[in-house]
Amino acid sequence: MPETTERDGGADDRARLAGYIDARGRREFAVAAAASLLFSITTTHSTLVAVAFEHAGFSLRLIGVLISVVGVTALAFTLGSGYVTARIGAVAAFRLAMALAAIGVASMAWTRDLFWPALISRLIWGAGVGLFLGPINLYVQSRLNRTRFVYLVTAFSSTIPLALAIAPPIGEWVLNTFGETALFIEGGLPAALGLLITIGVRPLARPPRPSGLGLAAAWRRWHLLPVAGIVIGGAQFGYVASYLAPELRGEHIPLGWFFIPMTIAMVACRVGAMRRLSALHPRYLMASGLITGGLSLLAAASAGHWMVALAGALLGYGNSMMFPIMSAWLGRGATPTEGPGVQAIVSAAFYLGIYWAPMPLAWVIDAWGYFGAEFLLAVMGVASAAALLGARSVRR
Repeated sequence: MPETTERDGGADDRARLAGYIDARGRREFAVAAAASLLFSITTTHSTLVAVAFEHAGFSLRLIGVLISVVGVTALAFTLGSGYVTARIGAVAAFRLAMALAAIGVASMAWTRDLFWPALISRLIWGAGVGLFLGPINLYVQSRLNRTRFVYLVTAFSSTIPLALAIAPPIGEWVLNTFGETALFIEGGLPAALGLLITIGVRPLARPPRPSGLGLAAAWRRWHLLPVAGIVIGGAQFGYVASYLAPELRGEHIPLGWFFIPMTIAMVACRVGAMRRLSALHPRYLMASGLITGGLSLLAAASAGHWMVALAGALLGYGNSMMFPIMSAWLGRGATPTEGPGVQAIVSAAFYLGIYWAPMPLAWVIDAWGYFGAEFLLAVMGVASAAALLGARSVRR
């Protein structure tokens, strides 16, 4: 028995040196990363939703509504995620999120052809999306000590974009081979599996229940420009998730030409380059991400195969500078009471861009085409980057 205890203690010491709270925390970090990947594979089927709605005969503006309506529940559940986490715990909260996402995506196998049933499926889908990131980020960060905190948080976040190398190409193959019903049934399965593999992880002690949603206590005035930048970065990503598939299919370019280079760049940046980049001030990283994201959309507009691949790589870098770094930056130093609120604010800003931008962008596309929307998002990215670099309030 003493040998077992000594061995366990040695494993705990090694885990702490590697940046985790203990050896079991290291395993729980890996389980959370796998669950995040599976959840993201399910939700990344959003890249093909516009195609399915086109096949159903909806107009471009109705498609914009059905895509953006996810933002209603995504934003509501994101803002409320701190309260839900304090009430039922982080683990129960992200498990509930995975169940809602699986139901929302799979149900579209039967609801996609009718506006109101499809809208309900999308609202359930959005509830799962909105509830997931806050508690899963809170849980993952609780498994870490300060040794490699920013690096490991960023490495964990690579599981979310990694789904973009898996879901769109496989989803496109399922769609072309078996049809839309099979596409959405297949899409709901990964999140259900993710829920199952989290059985047995240690729950967190519930943070003190905030008054209201706990957002006011978490908010700082200097958060304004970073949060605005997250919204614009989310809008750039939201354009890709919602409208790039029909744009590329119209040019007869497979989705893999964009999403595979994008994922490679994301993972390489977050797992490799971030070892050095994390030494820079987060405002520099975010500004470069906003500018690079805009350049990516302009490159995608050229519609050549290799330019589309370059566009994917550029967006992969740009997105790597967005959500994970802002989550770690704004979350560092937050008290246990403020932590859920901070994560809710960051997640809500990102989702506001991803899921609400497609509705006004549908009008822009209708009037000026895909390039008009891409050019607008590029200009907004440059303007936001300039504001971040020039503001005194974020130089800390």
